[in-house]
Amino acid sequence: MRFIFFIIILFSNSILSQADLVNAKKPADIENKSLNELEALEYTDFEDNDILWSKVVYEYIPLNEKLNFPLLYPIEDGQTKIGRKSLWSIIKEYIKNANEDELQLFQTDNFSSEEKYDKETALGLISYIKSSPATIQLLMNEENISKEEATKRAKAPIFVNSAQVGAYKIKGIWFFDKKASELKYRLLGIVPVTAATAALEKGDVNKTESAEPFWIWYPSIREELNKHLVFNDRNNTNKISFDALLINRRFSSYIYKYDNVYGDREIKKYITKRDGEEEHQYNLRLIMESERIKKQILDFEVDMWGY
Repeated sequence: MRFIFFIIILFSNSILSQADLVNAKKPADIENKSLNELEALEYTDFEDNDILWSKVVYEYIPLNEKLNFPLLYPIEDGQTKIGRKSLWSIIKEYIKNANEDELQLFQTDNFSSEEKYDKETALGLISYIKSSPATIQLLMNEENISKEEATKRAKAPIFVNSAQVGAYKIKGIWFFDKKASELKYRLLGIVPVTAATAALEKGDVNKTESAEPFWIWYPSIREELNKHLVFNDRNNTNKISFDALLINRRFSSYIYKYDNVYGDREIKKYITKRDGEEEHQYNLRLIMESERIKKQILDFEVDMWGY
């Protein structure tokens, strides 16, 4: 019995070892191996007759929850550690480097062609200019440069960084696949909730002011997200990409809106605050309504097998 237990321990250690790091002859050997081993999860094409039931839901992913930290950290966008970038850093770099035709950024979650943003407009929505006299003087003192050079640098656009992204909103569809007799989920869109650039331009980081610069059609960015690994604080050998994390729903969220006859109104539009109600009590009722909707969706698959 002890021998079997010893074999299991040895096998577990071999699983937990990072072969890329152990066998690498030079740093370049590490950078590409880990990424090339990952394969993107393919989407299956469905016909109308394959889908028995569906429901579109909108969810809010707060980045101050511990389970969602892999989407937030590292907040220093200049870090070059292998596989260590925040979700916002990846999205931002993708927008900067992608071709105009590749970008699928929209004003709203309707993803209408009339609401599509071009690359220049999208970059303008996530950048600001902070050229106040105090900023210019600070540059002159720290960099020991002339006022003209400091003014020129101060007028250069500054992009919203990862520390200024507080949450993400996503749009997805739950549907029942008749062929597989299974309830499935497909992510359709994602939008970062960032600090308002108007406040940042003035030098005031007012956390109460937030902005949703653009909705991203999620299938258009899947390939890029699959190139970057998510940090796993429990096991470094368990590799997973940002794409796999999102489409497998390995995050904490709550529903704030769903498709309904009332024009897809938000939950807080019909769950209103009562007189004398504390803020935490009101938020609790919103969460309870979100959980009720989640249970209603997940119970559909269970009810299919009821007789």
